[in-house]
Amino acid sequence: MTTSASRPTSTRPSIRPSAGLFTGVALTAFAAAYAGLILTGHAGVTASADPGASQLSLWGAALPPLAAMALARLVPPRREPPAPLAGLPRERLLKEAWALVAAAVLFACAAPIARGGYELLYPPVKVLLLLVLPLVAFRVFRGDGPKARAIPAPVTWLAPLPAVVAWFLLAQVSPLAPPLSQDLPDPVTLAVASLVTLLTASVLEEVFYRGWLQTRLEELYGRWPAVMASSLLFAFLHTSHISAAAPLLGVASIVAFQGVFGLMQGYLWARYRNIWAVILIHTLSNLVYVPMLLGR
Repeated sequence: MTTSASRPTSTRPSIRPSAGLFTGVALTAFAAAYAGLILTGHAGVTASADPGASQLSLWGAALPPLAAMALARLVPPRREPPAPLAGLPRERLLKEAWALVAAAVLFACAAPIARGGYELLYPPVKVLLLLVLPLVAFRVFRGDGPKARAIPAPVTWLAPLPAVVAWFLLAQVSPLAPPLSQDLPDPVTLAVASLVTLLTASVLEEVFYRGWLQTRLEELYGRWPAVMASSLLFAFLHTSHISAAAPLLGVASIVAFQGVFGLMQGYLWARYRNIWAVILIHTLSNLVYVPMLLGR
């Protein structure tokens, strides 16, 4: 029998009033995005920037992530997830966190340019800003100190499964799933593009936004402020989806879809510390072969 004296103590920081205020503001931003879309008569969002992509209903954007989060709340991890950055100096965590925020903002600004007629530049720009720049910053700020283990070993494989399965069934199998309508290239080009997307989106984005950015923000400000901040920055990763003719509509759309998707990913990461579970969900969301195999 485990006594209270032998239980591990939580290393998460106490929630500061400013952090709680930020969480409230972030929740208001999510609510405002959906309210704005509904009040202006927009019943869906465009989930992909590919030509001919079909719209996803607002129910399809919100229900699968929220259902996954509810199940994650009901199914606890086998043991408390480790705090991979506990013990690192706060000053170093602050520098690393703000370097990551700066990289995320830079990419949000560069993405529309890279997408606007310079498609081949998009993957290398993403690798430069979301991988190379953070690794250089980590090395510079580390100095002679200990190396941070940004992605710990998974705590459990079974506990995240109900959330992953619920999201998959609702987002990919149920009537909420949109049909595959965009124009597809030849099989070889499609396979190469899918591999690039797997590495630079499904893997790199989760490592950056969840494994690196959110983990540091959690250590500094607490779980929910970190989840909210990383999900909103993840939403603005998709600024190339915003049309210059309707910028407010574009912002509301990416917050309503990519932002809520990032909210789910962030909560699953904080809950279970299993990076492979969130990478799997991201892969199933991006991989065009999934709707093809499902007959959509």
